[in-house]
Amino acid sequence: MDLTTILQFTVNGLFISAAYALVALGLTLIFGVLHIADFAQGALYMLGAYVSFYATQALGVSYFVSVPMAMGLTGALATLNGALVYRPLQRHGGALTFVAALGILLILQNVALWLFGGDFRLIASPFGEGRITVGEVVLTHHQAFVLVVTALLLGGVWMGLRYTKPGKALRALAQQPEAARLVGIDSARLGLAAFALAGALAGAAGALMSAMRAFDPHIGAVVILKSFAIVIFGGMGSVPGAIVGALVVGMAETLTAAYLAAEFADLVGFALMIVILFARPQGLLGRVWA
Repeated sequence: MDLTTILQFTVNGLFISAAYALVALGLTLIFGVLHIADFAQGALYMLGAYVSFYATQALGVSYFVSVPMAMGLTGALATLNGALVYRPLQRHGGALTFVAALGILLILQNVALWLFGGDFRLIASPFGEGRITVGEVVLTHHQAFVLVVTALLLGGVWMGLRYTKPGKALRALAQQPEAARLVGIDSARLGLAAFALAGALAGAAGALMSAMRAFDPHIGAVVILKSFAIVIFGGMGSVPGAIVGALVVGMAETLTAAYLAAEFADLVGFALMIVILFARPQGLLGRVWA
């Protein structure tokens, strides 16, 4: 394998990892703070893609404006899910929230099928066929845009968790929930903030990828299963683990598709999850917050 091939695979793997990292980070935030495995985030990824598609096609909105529109709508919907579904059910045990999350995913998926049909959609990239070529390594302008926006979002979340008062409160609530409540931290309000942030990240991922990968109402189920495998691989509740796990799975999928067969690429994340559960049940980085 020559250097050019390695670099091209690295670029492709980073691009695939971008969407996984955003959704996995949202899952980690919700699980770390509220101990809820929110599979409904997959539906929010799918809705982010559709919001961007119809905003650009039906409303004539710029693609660059459609991305924050998708984030706002999915963040608001995630907050409603948290307030109206998860919080009441959480009082009766975590198993009910797990069932509810799957129910929301299926409901939103079927509503999308009813509203939008089952055809695949793809947004025309605002960058057209533009690409950056360094030697023989190719990076399209849209891929570069996705990588930059993802890096900004991940960096923003990390900085927020580390340096802002709400971020520090979220970390405290995740690490020592009882002690956090004793010092006056409002767990209910911060929980809804975690839902809003996670929903916005999922919507951003769907909108960003909608111009590169065709999507239909079922895409959310595939993405959330992979993202959940990434969270387990990196460590449940670990922010760095979600990002590292997304990078590992994205690179592994790229190499599997290139050297084995494309149809096996989707299995890699689940295989890595099983291996890490046997070798290190707490995940690669364990429960570590930023």
